[in-house]
Amino acid sequence: MTEPLPLAGWRVGVTADRRADAQLDLLRRRGADVLHGCTMQTLNLGHDERLLEVSRRLMAEPPDALVLETGMGLTMWLEAMDGVGVGADLRSALAGVEVIARGPKAVSAARRAGLEVAWSAPNEQFAEIVRHVADTGGRRRIALQLDGTDEDTLVAPLAATCDEVVAIPIYRWALPDDIGPAQTLAEAICAGGVEAVTFTTKQAAVHLVEIATDMGCRDELVAALDGRRVVAVSVGPVCSATMRALGMSGLVEPERARLVAMIDALADHAGSSGSAA
Repeated sequence: MTEPLPLAGWRVGVTADRRADAQLDLLRRRGADVLHGCTMQTLNLGHDERLLEVSRRLMAEPPDALVLETGMGLTMWLEAMDGVGVGADLRSALAGVEVIARGPKAVSAARRAGLEVAWSAPNEQFAEIVRHVADTGGRRRIALQLDGTDEDTLVAPLAATCDEVVAIPIYRWALPDDIGPAQTLAEAICAGGVEAVTFTTKQAAVHLVEIATDMGCRDELVAALDGRRVVAVSVGPVCSATMRALGMSGLVEPERARLVAMIDALADHAGSSGSAA
């Protein structure tokens, strides 16, 4: 006898850009009807002159420490420098540098690149990195791989205890070229047309609220994402912190910040809460 699918009867909104197809497939295989309303896109800055200039500065004078915010960012950075013929020099310059990582993905990317991670934030929070750097005496010169969000927000806390912070801009987040699907998702959330919405990056949540604000339904959308009318599903603690700051509540979050774990957490929630609303 075939077991019932855990998300049968659930319509789930998806905000993701990267790996969206994989997420849609996972949800459908668990029985969900899916509404994809991408709220963001990743703009690769690998060919930007500023990135090459910063990389050359770091090769000429390696920093005391390198903060890796994301595994994707490190991979994109090294690939971009490989493309202009200086990847090997950059890896060599970073080989003896203290590496501080925000989470497991950054740790894995560093190891693949041949870099040894000295410390990793236990809860994958940038604030933990800031505290660790301060508690260990600050640094004379620290390099910071940006994660696509506001540069000053990340640089300023480190600058309080470091003489120089070298920002490494590898990619940034932007609204999608076509915001129509995201607007449709926002309307569905407000109207109770979905049972849940998934967020795999904090910026996806920020952009959804920005889009709803422009539509004149911000308060209605945030109020709906209360865990009862519509379940807000977060991939992990960094995303969750932003979602709560935006006013979302009753979040479903996996123990490990991974895509499959997030979908499993939603399936478990659906099973424990009974049939779709």
